[in-house]
Amino acid sequence: MMSKKTLSSILLALAVSICLSSLAIGQEISGSVVGTVKDSAGAVVPGATVTLTDPAKDNQVIRTVSTNEGGEFTAANVPISTYDITVEAPNFKKAVSTGVKVDVGQRRNVEIALTAGDVSETVTIEADRVSVELNTPTVATTISGDQVRELPINNRNFVQLLTLAPGVSSNLADQVYVGTTNPDGQANTIQISVNGARSSQNTFTVDGADITDRGSNLTIQAYPSVDSIGEFKVLRSLYPAESGRSGGGQVNIVTRSGGDEFHGSFFEFVRNERFNAGTYFNNQTQPRDANGKATRPPFRYNNFGLTVGGPIYFLKFGEKEPGDPYFGKIEKTYFFFSQEFRHDIRFPTLNSNVPSAGLRQGVFTVPICLQATGTTCNSVLNAGTPLSSVATINPISQQYLTNIYNKLPLPNVSQFGLSFPTRGVSKFHQEIVKVDTSFSEDWTAYYRYQNDTIPTVDANALFSQGSSLPGVSTTETNSPGRTHTFNTNYVITPNLLVDAGYTYGYGAILSSTVGTLALSNSPITPPLPFPVQRDRVPTVTGNGFSNRQGFGPYDNFSWKQNVNGAVTWIKGNHTMKFGTVYSMYRKNEN
Repeated sequence: MMSKKTLSSILLALAVSICLSSLAIGQEISGSVVGTVKDSAGAVVPGATVTLTDPAKDNQVIRTVSTNEGGEFTAANVPISTYDITVEAPNFKKAVSTGVKVDVGQRRNVEIALTAGDVSETVTIEADRVSVELNTPTVATTISGDQVRELPINNRNFVQLLTLAPGVSSNLADQVYVGTTNPDGQANTIQISVNGARSSQNTFTVDGADITDRGSNLTIQAYPSVDSIGEFKVLRSLYPAESGRSGGGQVNIVTRSGGDEFHGSFFEFVRNERFNAGTYFNNQTQPRDANGKATRPPFRYNNFGLTVGGPIYFLKFGEKEPGDPYFGKIEKTYFFFSQEFRHDIRFPTLNSNVPSAGLRQGVFTVPICLQATGTTCNSVLNAGTPLSSVATINPISQQYLTNIYNKLPLPNVSQFGLSFPTRGVSKFHQEIVKVDTSFSEDWTAYYRYQNDTIPTVDANALFSQGSSLPGVSTTETNSPGRTHTFNTNYVITPNLLVDAGYTYGYGAILSSTVGTLALSNSPITPPLPFPVQRDRVPTVTGNGFSNRQGFGPYDNFSWKQNVNGAVTWIKGNHTMKFGTVYSMYRKNEN
């Protein structure tokens, strides 16, 4: 019969959970271990003590549970890791199953057989490296951290690995970039369909924090470095209750954690046109260098950074005995730090139509009708005659002709065609800090901070919405993003657990015009019928020629807060979970 204390704990936990809210978003950041303990004859062993320890954290005890009358046990809400499971029971040898890997959202099944004998004796077995998920109906694909780091990925963006999952169709480009735009100025969107759903129906979370942009639903606010990912899981159908919001794929990413030993890495990936093979058309059309080889388009890509994780030490102050260490260790507390830089410089070629030298002087190569009645031309300007000799040109138009169009390069590929190289720059800087701690065997918590800064120079304006004229619609854009995530897990009893978390996220697109389209950089100051609110001169269009237009200044701000709570109640061989999420989103776009 349930005690009053246990009943009160359940009611209190449920009340806290229900008060939070009712919207489900993918919050799976842990896993569970379930199994049955039997003797050598196949009979179940009730009352056996099952202990999970983490060798990576100095064999820290993560959870201790007991088998029920059917010999079954459940250790719910354990962090993803590789565990040793120890089973002890009277009149049986101690059994240790090593290498039990628990993935995010997984219910790992472990069957353990005990051998009659003295409890002081130990039987050690190694668990299967690969397990088949038989305890949940969820259809999902898990990609481990080793796979994320070791598989060759063009541009090192984890999004490309989603295409490895069955049921995923992709319309991604060959190179998937981070940030709002790529170095060519084109928009970055995650064009992936999961089980036939729209690309805008996917949800992305990092350590339970929702990072999906709520405007387009095709972009994300944070791009965790592939070297910081512990693993991620793509849920395709039959989601658990804590996942949802939309009918597409649920992508749950879990970042790495530190351990009892220091581990780190340094890396750099370099791409350069010197390493690229010449294409057929490039070899046919490009000029030759001193060695007779066709020159290649300039390309500069550098991706470098570091990771480090381990225990946390502090400097000891005060009196010390001889031989005492100067540093003390914070027990059961670990950190992980990741920093990454990307410098990507491209030189895309833009094509436009510009006036010829004669047209800039008002001299046409064909006769022009100056005055007409119906379809009858009454006055003709002969070819080669300056327009200014027979007509007065608007002074504002004259400013545009003299100070803007006359300063553009002349056509170089046809009568009016202009082809010219530009310079697009994308720089990415990211820091991730994660701290895990265990206040006791029953109470654990972690905090993670991620900061992304992604400045770009877009030669043809943000989203390639410029005029394709040199130096006219260039924009400088930054796409910062940052998240704060806190999560805690408390074991009230081995059969009653409470999990809660809070996330604050911020993302923005801040773009300003730095070409001559900016009022502050414009060589002319045309009179306007209304006050100028932004640093921008009006768009100018010309029949048959490239318009003088751009995109920006542009500001896009997005804030979000998520509070989640869940209660897990294990009764017999049933595991019941109750939880809610409160989400607040705010988006300003100008």
